[in-house]
Amino acid sequence: MFGEEFLHYLWKFRLLNLELKSVSGEEVVVLHPGEHNTNGGPDFLNARVRIGGTVWAGNVEIHHLSSDWFRHKHHQDKAYENVILHVVYRFEPEMDPLNIPTLVLEGQFPSGIRLRYEGLMQNQQWIPCSNSLDGSLQPDLALWYPSLVIERLARKCSEIKVLWESCRCDWEETLYCFLALNFGFRLNSVPFELMARSLPLKLLQRHATNITTLESLFFGQAGMLSETYSDTYPVMLREEYGYLKLKFRLTPALQTSWRFLRLRPSNFPTIRISQFASFFYSTEGRFFQLLYSCGKEEIQKQFELTASGYWDDHFMFDRSSPKRKKILGEDSRLLLMINGIVPFLFFIGLEKQMISYRDKAIEILESLPGEQNFEITRWREAGFDAGDALKTQALIQLKRVYCDRKRCLECRLGIRILSR
Repeated sequence: MFGEEFLHYLWKFRLLNLELKSVSGEEVVVLHPGEHNTNGGPDFLNARVRIGGTVWAGNVEIHHLSSDWFRHKHHQDKAYENVILHVVYRFEPEMDPLNIPTLVLEGQFPSGIRLRYEGLMQNQQWIPCSNSLDGSLQPDLALWYPSLVIERLARKCSEIKVLWESCRCDWEETLYCFLALNFGFRLNSVPFELMARSLPLKLLQRHATNITTLESLFFGQAGMLSETYSDTYPVMLREEYGYLKLKFRLTPALQTSWRFLRLRPSNFPTIRISQFASFFYSTEGRFFQLLYSCGKEEIQKQFELTASGYWDDHFMFDRSSPKRKKILGEDSRLLLMINGIVPFLFFIGLEKQMISYRDKAIEILESLPGEQNFEITRWREAGFDAGDALKTQALIQLKRVYCDRKRCLECRLGIRILSR
């Protein structure tokens, strides 16, 4: 059984028979369906409908059953006093609201639309419309890419704002914590953020020219220097951290929160922490200056990082491995740009009302290659353009926010497929 959102879709896009009559037998002509209202109150506002020989302007309420008017207690709500038409799928004469014309939709729209919609809702494949995808849909999606990206960036900005407010609206501190979160690359994003929050930026900036001190602080606050080691390097870090911990009254994060399982050794949090320390060292902790004064190429260059020398033949403390420099890979650098730099630039643009920063964020996405993951691979296999980061971010938003939630009636592809 379909819900009211399907009836909203039929009304909004006028996918109804041309000859409509109210329950009382009067001709109904939809001059304008109104503005779809997703907040409280009637479903469509400021509609224009001719009923009989009279043109009415007002609101329209849509239900599956006419009794829903009373079940939802609209008869007790003044917000519904200006409803000019009650649209229902099935009419119940004994439960009809008095003095409100009623239009019944049952049998008043092509049956194929309903069958296609129910097929989408029941499809269990990677996206509901996977059986209907073809090249003819590409132009529709291409026009929708920018809006999808803005939606995705707006959601990320709301998360950044929470972080910003918790950092007392300190821009540099917020960017420092946000970049740390992104160095965690999903599985270790939370412990990375907690580690950064436990280390004030100003304290780190005082030691920004000493990479060993930076590593001792980061590894110490990460809870990774609590054990007794035999290698010279972790012993040195542990001793220095012990002194700094007492001096600055630091409390380390919990070691158990770090994830090593299901990660390639080159992605271990030990390697990422050393690379983050290297990033801090190379920028001297002046992260915000990067966004204000540097172009895309300069920012990208800052992410060309290598873990410190100890990690050339280690992935974990006291466990040697074949010698190989631990360089931050190209894919990781790309993700830091897409998920770290771009959203923060967009956030600056929103908060400071500076269009130039929002434009810069979009331009960076357009200039970056698209990321590689399972979702993007499936979209490419289906024939969709995913050549740059703007398109891949749009496709990720489409999949996670629309397809996974089966919001087909709000999706341009879904609407196009249903209306065929």
